[in-house]
Amino acid sequence: MEAKKGLTLNGMTGMNFLFILNAAAMVGVSTYLTTHFYSTLYPAQLGGASSLCNISDFFNCDAATYSKLAHVFGVPTSFFGLVIGLMFLFTALMPSESLEKTSNAFSKYNFLGCILLFIFSLGALGSLCPFCTVYYVLSGIAFFLLHKGGLNTWKPDLKISGIWGIVLLIGSFFFYQHTSSKEDVKGKLNAGVVEQFRKLAAMGDPSNESPYKVHMGTKNYAEAPIRIAVFSDFECPFCKVVAEQMPELVRRYGDKINIQYFFYPLDHKCNSNIKNKFHENACDAAMIAACDEKKFAVIHDEIFAQQDRLRDGVLKEIAEKHGLKGCLENKEIKDKVIASINGATQFNLKSTPTIIVNGKKIEGTIPSAQFFAIFEDILSGQKP
Repeated sequence: MEAKKGLTLNGMTGMNFLFILNAAAMVGVSTYLTTHFYSTLYPAQLGGASSLCNISDFFNCDAATYSKLAHVFGVPTSFFGLVIGLMFLFTALMPSESLEKTSNAFSKYNFLGCILLFIFSLGALGSLCPFCTVYYVLSGIAFFLLHKGGLNTWKPDLKISGIWGIVLLIGSFFFYQHTSSKEDVKGKLNAGVVEQFRKLAAMGDPSNESPYKVHMGTKNYAEAPIRIAVFSDFECPFCKVVAEQMPELVRRYGDKINIQYFFYPLDHKCNSNIKNKFHENACDAAMIAACDEKKFAVIHDEIFAQQDRLRDGVLKEIAEKHGLKGCLENKEIKDKVIASINGATQFNLKSTPTIIVNGKKIEGTIPSAQFFAIFEDILSGQKP
């Protein structure tokens, strides 16, 4: 029997099997992006969303998640990708000419949309979402497979399009309601956080500026509308949470935010306020990080990334990697660490992490969403 024209109409061919795998991958990626949307904008616990999608300042999902195109009236943009993936999967598993024509047409529209989003990400956001990019590639593969082996058309079947349109509307209504409820809870919580922040005593920025900067959006520390000073210990687990939040804050606020770091190791070897053995590697970590001010931000990230290995000689590895010699024996470096520790006296520091935001002290960690609420309130006060 002569084979029919069509990608999905001739049983389980090699191309159809590839199309099924590709469609399933589109569903999986879209599901992850939808989950990431909610866990980033509406975190249920400290630490926010998974960092699986955040590889670097350029390759990260957060910039896209916080952009205007992340949702349409509260419906995550990724949900539309999920529906397209399900359409392709259903077409492959329940083949018919009308389904394939509809999928073929929508593969073109979907791929064109992906190209526009790709251009927007590079041009407007200056970054790429890794999982979004994977979806763009999968969309390109689906377009190619349907164009090469399918019933090539720009006109979808109206009846099939109507059915999928109903699926889209029902799903969109659910996500709209879900997002609205999340926004209500977030709004009430953030309003309370902002009110608490406003009532904190104004203690001023640190009297002595730290030479160790995590990020500088302006040339001078005092010029930024958002100024953060972090008193931290490299061996403190919650300090690591704060360190991992910093790139997220920087990505969102960029030239509006300055972040300086103060060493406060809970280690009696360099901190006279600590009387007993506690974090026995914290002073050594501080001195390695303090050894070269220009390399501080990179070393800061590397030490926190390997926090659970500090006692296994990882500090020596980091020092050798960056060409830092004699840091632990250098009295001048130790004096810089001690000077940083002494800067905590101004704020009556009791624990790490302690975060000074525009002269107001926050003890411990708070979710990124609460930082955002505080920062937005600060920025709103900057406007004429």
